[in-house]
Amino acid sequence: MKTKFRSFAAVSLLTATLLWAASCKKDNNTTSDSTTNNNAASMATSGASADNAYDDAFGVALQTGSDQNLDLLTKKPGGAAEVVQNIEGTYYCANVSVSGTSFPITLTVDFGSGCKSADSIERSGSITYVFSGHLSVPGTTITATFNNYTVNGYKINGTYSISNTTTNIDAPQITTAVTGGSIQFPSDTSYAFSGTKIISVSAGSIADISSLVFTITGGYKISSSFGDSLTATVTTPLERKITCRYIDQGVISFTYSKGSSSASGTLDFGDGTCDDTAVVTIGAFTKIVTIR
Repeated sequence: MKTKFRSFAAVSLLTATLLWAASCKKDNNTTSDSTTNNNAASMATSGASADNAYDDAFGVALQTGSDQNLDLLTKKPGGAAEVVQNIEGTYYCANVSVSGTSFPITLTVDFGSGCKSADSIERSGSITYVFSGHLSVPGTTITATFNNYTVNGYKINGTYSISNTTTNIDAPQITTAVTGGSIQFPSDTSYAFSGTKIISVSAGSIADISSLVFTITGGYKISSSFGDSLTATVTTPLERKITCRYIDQGVISFTYSKGSSSASGTLDFGDGTCDDTAVVTIGAFTKIVTIR
């Protein structure tokens, strides 16, 4: 009986030990999953904020190009001028200079040491755009370079291009691309960034810039020096009103990875309300994030 008791005790101890180990392993996996999900949500937020910063350079090109009669908001393919809302650059509180009387034309938008526009966006440094022609003409390109340029504290670099890729004159289409991009956040965190997007005019009139609404597809990739990266693709077209500085609806699907850890999810921008929030969903994990 004594021996049997000892054997039973040993088996019980072994069973308890195995159950405890399995429990610890499960807890560690839960912790690991939670960390990965939070890291993925953070990276998805950073990617959307970086994308937003480059989109702002597109907005500056449209407005200042409009003021200088260089883009699709003021010219038809035949060259006839449109009657548009002309605010002569005051919207962007910048010094705008034009070099050249025929294409290619260089336009420099200089925000100096910093100023805030009418829609409360603060910019500093300068952007130089080279227009190959009127953006209303298919095949026209605009290349942008950044000189110590920041928007709301985000410093961006790299090659940024805007091209008229319209194939149907009734459905204007613009393609933007970032190659060799980098962005430094206000927190001093830096990321490499690249991406290509297709922007279509979905509503509004070219006779009133403020009425324009854009539909956006495409995607981007962001990565850090810490070994994590995120690849994002628009799966439900994004909407951007020219009167709103944020994407107000649409869905981006993403895959995050760091070493052996990975997570896939979505970033949902909402129902069309102009605000700076979005919802990250990774399986059962959800988190409301702020896009700057």
